[in-house]
Amino acid sequence: MKKHYKSAVFIIVALVLLYIAKDKYSSFNISKSIQACMMAQKKLNPDMAKDEAEKICVDYVKSQVNK
Repeated sequence: MKKHYKSAVFIIVALVLLYIAKDKYSSFNISKSIQACMMAQKKLNPDMAKDEAEKICVDYVKSQVNK
């Protein structure tokens, strides 16, 4: 019976840790995606201002995340 409790506790702890890691690193991934998009925008259109490229990329990445 103790073996079942240990397994259940392990699974619960693992799920909690995965949830925390997901929350912590999701914003990191979004910011890296925005930076990559901005670099691509500047390469395609060198005359584009940084603020304009950032606005385009933020809108695009957020629309992709919300799908």
